[in-house]
Amino acid sequence: MTRRKFGFGRIVLVLLGILCVAGGLWVGLTKSGHDFAETAPQAVETIIKIKQDPDLLFENVHSNRVNILLIGEDYNWKNAMVLNPRTGKKAPFHIIDKDSPPRSDTMIVFTFDREKRTARMLSLPRDARVTFTDLEGHRQSDRKLNAVYAEGGTDPANREKLLRDFMRDEFGLRIDRLAVIKPNSFKKLVEMADGVYVNVDGALMRHGKGGKRYRGPIHYKDSWANWEVNLKPGPQWLNGEQAHGYVRFRKDLEGDPGRIRRQQAVMKALAKRLMEKPLVQIPGVVKQVRQEFRTDMNDEELGSAALFAKNLGSSEKIQPLTLYGIYADNGDIILNKPQNIKLLSALFGDSFEEKNFLNRSEWTKRDDLGPSNNSSPSVKAFLKEAGLE
Repeated sequence: MTRRKFGFGRIVLVLLGILCVAGGLWVGLTKSGHDFAETAPQAVETIIKIKQDPDLLFENVHSNRVNILLIGEDYNWKNAMVLNPRTGKKAPFHIIDKDSPPRSDTMIVFTFDREKRTARMLSLPRDARVTFTDLEGHRQSDRKLNAVYAEGGTDPANREKLLRDFMRDEFGLRIDRLAVIKPNSFKKLVEMADGVYVNVDGALMRHGKGGKRYRGPIHYKDSWANWEVNLKPGPQWLNGEQAHGYVRFRKDLEGDPGRIRRQQAVMKALAKRLMEKPLVQIPGVVKQVRQEFRTDMNDEELGSAALFAKNLGSSEKIQPLTLYGIYADNGDIILNKPQNIKLLSALFGDSFEEKNFLNRSEWTKRDDLGPSNNSSPSVKAFLKEAGLE
């Protein structure tokens, strides 16, 4: 079965995901403390405001539940003739295509429940086959979920509106806030956190045709997108470059389901690191965060989300989940409708409209993705309550 290469944006979403869900605003300042000195007055005001009203984000949304859609934009690449300064002549070179709209190769919805004091994250498979309506009201032909975002064109506001409308009309989800991550932000966050400690899940390989499966080292180089990974299985510290390669890897027998599981494991490792940071470290970070993504959340709302996650007390309370579905012969994912309705109803409560879920898109009653991707011990009780265990 052919499974398509996924883009960089698939994993850079980790940045805002951790910032919002794992207290990323608490990560340390620069070593010199220069940012703290620059932003101290604003920081004091922000800290006072969210300390006085820790549920500010919920109150602004006017609901006990807040859903945040996190989008990881992907680079588009192209070959072009570029001047070589050493030779003074133009030569073919691989460059970023800034003239075409990016895809949303990573999409995660974080949902905060004020009454139950829970924070959960739902990964949306970028290869899911869906139907959508464009901004002019015209129904478009089936395509992968990650391509919907690009159909909004070169204007970021139009892309974001299109995807928000799609989430409401075809997934039945109310989106309260939205954020878009810049491509290199993930590496920066890992470095800011001084690395992450992860039990590296090795590549799933097979001894010969039809032989026994085993977990081996992860070795892969992508010359087109300019990244590589070389890791042995087992617990270890990863720097930004290593973590980046680890969460992008999908060239083994598991393909995308394994990648999603690795991504979520790194997110939880970052959560653990960042939730240990004290409140006073919020200044300067807001400034850094603003440089890494676009969002309709103001500083106080970002701080409120971070404080909510931090007050959960443990990264184990941040539960990662993935939509159910199957791989089609061409590598696309067809989503399971009855299982996902149960999942989304339990996850999002009255902010999910069952009648709109896969209203026009192809769907199935089978599932290949759920057993491995929704196997975390922290979600077992939740899935059982939802009727999925």
